[in-house]
Formats: sequence, structure tokens, C-alpha cells
Amino acid sequence: MRGRVPGILLLLIGCAAAAQALAGVTASLNASRVASGNTVQLTLEHDGRTSGQPDVTPLERDFDILGTSSSTTYELFNGSASEKTQFILTLAPKATGRLTIPPLSWDGEHTGPLSLTVTGPGGASQSGSSAATPAANVFIETTTSPERPYVEAAVNLTVRLFTSEPLYRADLELPDNSNFVVKQIGPDEDGSAERNGRNYQVVTRRYLVFPLHSGRLTLQGPVLDAEVPIRQSRSPFGNDPFGGRMFSGFLRTVQPVRVHGNPIVLAVQPRPAGAVGSYWLPARKVTLSAAWNPAKLTARAGDPVTLDLDLQATGLTAAQLPDLSSLLSLPSALQAYPDQAKLHDSSRNGQLIGSRDQTIALMASSPGHYTIPGLTVRWWDTRANQPRTATLPAQALTILPAPSAALPAGTATAASAPAVQPTPAAAASRHVPPAATARKPAPARSPSEWEWISIGLAAVWLGTLGAWLWSRRSRSAPPARPGGSAHAPTAPSSPNRAPSDPARERSAFRAACQANDAPAARAHLLAWTGAVWGAAPAGINAIAARIGDTTIVELLRDLDRACYAGGSWQGEPLAAALTKLLPAAQKTARARDGLAPLYP
Repeated sequence: MRGRVPGILLLLIGCAAAAQALAGVTASLNASRVASGNTVQLTLEHDGRTSGQPDVTPLERDFDILGTSSSTTYELFNGSASEKTQFILTLAPKATGRLTIPPLSWDGEHTGPLSLTVTGPGGASQSGSSAATPAANVFIETTTSPERPYVEAAVNLTVRLFTSEPLYRADLELPDNSNFVVKQIGPDEDGSAERNGRNYQVVTRRYLVFPLHSGRLTLQGPVLDAEVPIRQSRSPFGNDPFGGRMFSGFLRTVQPVRVHGNPIVLAVQPRPAGAVGSYWLPARKVTLSAAWNPAKLTARAGDPVTLDLDLQATGLTAAQLPDLSSLLSLPSALQAYPDQAKLHDSSRNGQLIGSRDQTIALMASSPGHYTIPGLTVRWWDTRANQPRTATLPAQALTILPAPSAALPAGTATAASAPAVQPTPAAAASRHVPPAATARKPAPARSPSEWEWISIGLAAVWLGTLGAWLWSRRSRSAPPARPGGSAHAPTAPSSPNRAPSDPARERSAFRAACQANDAPAARAHLLAWTGAVWGAAPAGINAIAARIGDTTIVELLRDLDRACYAGGSWQGEPLAAALTKLLPAAQKTARARDGLAPLYP
């Protein structure tokens, strides 16, 4: 009995050792030294059957896992069967130097650590080493200028991708970073270069990077995701008399690669103390120009004077440029109506140019001579490292009294004509300045002529009043005056006045809409349509019928209601919807017979 105990113990120890061997987990690399940009395969092997998966999370610190695969093999040797499970990972190193594959866990068992040496793009081994590593097939180089930029100033980032083999499904991107705004400039450029005696195809891409904060900031380098071909060097059918060339096209496969560029580290300077103002423009060049319409800076009261401003900055985006209307100081008697600015980014000679075009309509409430102060834009010259200004000189503006013919009929002075009941057109002319009462009176007419005019006006007024009362009695909703009526507010006209300028009348119409001045908007709209179409339309109804757009028709109806019924009116929707008019040849007016239907 005593002789059997040692034998049983030895048997148990042997069984335990065999069980441990069956449940062992090992790890191996297909290469211990690779060049940057190349991949390496890590094989994990599990003895025995398993349904679990290895924990590869520790690999993510130094490697990108580009692909995984698994397989199970069965072996029968000398009558005994064995089973193994393999888990193969394709790894792309994130950095160069000596990297460690940490121990990995699989079903409670752990692999041993492995060492991997990743050389730089040149592929040269360390001094005194006998094992030279082949040069990298794909690598990335980055350069930046300047390395000490100002906050929100442009930094030139140049990325060059070197490859000695074809790339498929290539995607080169900069990782997102909340501390920077990145903008690509121009298309990619193709070229070639030689490094360490090896020829490469080179793709160059340029970016502008805008740091949003000061201090030491790091932007992760560009990352390339692509596939490269793998060619079989031998034929699977034995000796190939064609040297493998016959089957190389059929046996070519691809494998994924991921290449990391070096991180971009910048020492960002804060805004200097010498930069004053509510805005900050760190640029290489800034220009400011202006155009006036009319160019002689002489206009009549009620007519707009437009100022077209163009601000351009080299090295900044259009979104970084300030609102020019807020920098313009005007006399109290002048009102400014800025149009929506047009922003545009373009590139010239590899440099970004941001442009801001802004139109401002100026209107005077009374005649006189006005001085418009100069406009100054302060910016910081990043090349000379000093403050600079872009300035427009002051301008003298002359506003003349509006022509006497602009006064509606029946508003002559008491000395030359009898008093007449004011018409709706006279009430709608509140945009004419009070100084117009001092204009030169019209030539005197005979009393009989004025009497007939007064009688005619009174008859028309009584007729329209009767029609309005009848429509109010027959409809539940309160009616408004029909568009195109003989007594709707009309644009000022004069037999001696030059034809209206479409651009000027359009600006005046938009300015009146900005000021929510319904009568002035209606008057300038009639003048604008008349200048574009060649003949003044009968009224708002005629304009609405000719345009035909349902949205604009409703907005025009609101304008007509405001002119007759009074009350508040918002002109911005109409100004936004009605931005241009088609010429007469492109739109056929529809004639209307009889009285236009009243608006509900």
C-alpha cells in the first residue's frame, strides 16, 4: 500500500501538468523590428477548446488594431487528438522607438510580454546594430510656420505623405480638436522625392490652423487609413516558367495600414497689449475700400446714398472680420440701413483671403451739408509684429431739398390755392422732410381751373368712400382699399425729373422696409418697378399679379393694408422676399378690367 502512494502522487502531478499545458496561452509576433508606417501581426494561441475572447484593451495605448481574425485547428498525432484556437491581430504602431506588447488575459490565463522596435521613416538601425530594418513604405512628415503664433492667428501646416507602393481607399485626416479651427487650403499636390536612396511618390496637402486659446497647445498629427497590396512571390502550381508574373495579378490581396504623423505642438501667444479695440485681427495684410452712389455725394432729401464697403484680410477667414456698420459714426440727422454682409473665403498663392462686402444705405431727414467721419479698422501685422490701421477718409455729403413736384396735388400754399381736403396720398408722404414746405411754389393757375380740380377730387373721394362703406356693410371682415386705386399713395413724380434709377429705388425701398415705413416703401416700390419694367404699374395689385409668387403677394397685401388702415407694419419679411425684379421681357403683365377685388 505504501508503494502505491508515490505512484499515485506522481500520476496526479503529471495530470495537472498536462492539464496546464492544454490550457496554456501564448503570444508571438511575426517580426521584432518594423519601420514606421508598417504593420505587425500578433498571434495569440489558446490550447484546448474555448468560447471566450482575449482582452486586447491594453494594446490600444501604443497600437491601432486594424483587423482581427480567429481560427480553430484539430490535430491527430499518434492516436491522440489536440485542439488549438488562434486569435490574430494586425497592429499599427502609433509611435517609434521600443514598444512593449503587454501581457494579455484569455480565459484567466496571461501571455508573456513581447518587445517590438519601431524605426523612423529612414529605416536605419541604431549605430552598431547588425540587424538593419527596411525603410518604411509609407510615412508622413509635417511642418508648421510660425511655431509661436498669436491666438486666433493663422498657422501654416504642411502635410506630406510619402509612399513607395500603391494606396487603395486612402483617407488622410487631421483629428478633431476643440482648441483649434482647421481649414484646408487649395487642392492636393502630387510630386516625387528620394529619401535614403529610395524613390517615393509624395502627396502634399496644406492647412491653416487657428488656435483658439493661448499657451502650449497640442494638435494630434494627421492619420492615414489605407490599404496596400500584398503580392504572392511564388505560384501555387509549382514551378512557373513565367517567373510568377502570370499569376501575380490573380493572387494579389490587400492589407490595411494606418500611419500617424507627429503631433503638432504650438506655443500660442496671447493678444498683445498694443492691440486695442473690441475686435482682434491678427493678419498679414488688410485692405479697406469704399464706393459711393452717387459718386458726387449729392442727393435730395428722401433719396438714399449707398456706401459699398469691401474689407479684405490675408490670413483670416471672412467670419473673423468685424461688422463695418458698427464702426461707422454718423451725424444724428443721418440714418444708416445696412444690408446683409456677403462673406467669402478664397485662396491666392497658398494664402487664405477673407472678404467682407457690406452695403449701407444712408438717408437724411432734412437738407443740409453733412460730414461723414473717416472709417478706421485696426489690425495687427503678424509679420512685422506691430499694430496697423486701414482707413477711409472723411466725406462731405450734400442733401438738397426734394423737388416741389414731389408734393402731392392739392398741397399748394394757402396764398395760391383754396384749401382742399387732404387725400390719402398726402397723408402717406410722411417720409418727405418738413423743410419741403419752403420749396418754390408752383405757377399760379386760374380760379376756375382750381375749382374744377377740387370738385373732381371731392367726387373721387366721395366715390371711394361710398364703395368702402358698401363693402364694409356686405362683408363681415373689415375691407381695405384696393391696390391700384386712383388715390393710393404713389411715388413722387415730376415731369422735369430724370427717370428713376432702379438700383437707387431698390435701395430706398429696402431702407424704408428696414424703417417699417409702409407709405415710403410703397412709393419706392412703385418707382422701382416702373424703372425696371419701363412703365409704372397701376398699383400694388398690378405688381402682385405680375410677380405671381403667393408669398410675395400676401406680403404686398399687408403693405397695402398698412398704407390705408394704418397701424404697425414690419417690412423686413417683404424686403427679404422681394430682392429682385425680372425685366419686362421675362414676365408678361396681366391686364385687369374693372375694379380689383377688395382684400378680405
